[in-house]
Amino acid sequence: MQATAFIVSSDAGFAETMRALLQDWGLTIALSEESALPPTGTEIVLLDIRQASSEEPHPLLAIRERMPTAEIILINRPDNIPLSIAGMQAGAADELIAPFDTDTLKNTISAALRRRKKRHGKKSLLQRFGDAMAAATFAQAGEFDTALSLLDGEEDESHPANQKNP
Repeated sequence: MQATAFIVSSDAGFAETMRALLQDWGLTIALSEESALPPTGTEIVLLDIRQASSEEPHPLLAIRERMPTAEIILINRPDNIPLSIAGMQAGAADELIAPFDTDTLKNTISAALRRRKKRHGKKSLLQRFGDAMAAATFAQAGEFDTALSLLDGEEDESHPANQKNP
């Protein structure tokens, strides 16, 4: 997984544990204590609302205002249903009920990244036309797998045409 995640939690130990785990999975992580603002391009926000009360304003509203395209995943406790409902109404994409296992966390983050890519990864007509022209060129040269991967929106990083210049 390659993405940028922002962890918002009042529990420093929990946030550090999450940071270590997610960094091992290849995510770039920022913690809310390090910066009031999330890094540019943040794709996932893990919002820990386990200690929040339903009387205070929902923290998701401020985050959603700063990061309208981020996928926000609530981390909650089982008995905090009113805050959970408010979070979903405010735009959270998903919720994890603590305690949860690492497989559940990984699957939830992967699903959020897929949703975000599907929602924000659409190509313009000009980009799709360019891909079709490039695919036709590769097909004409006998590079059928590369042509198909271009049409499917995948990049064959082993192919010289898709290598990044240093």
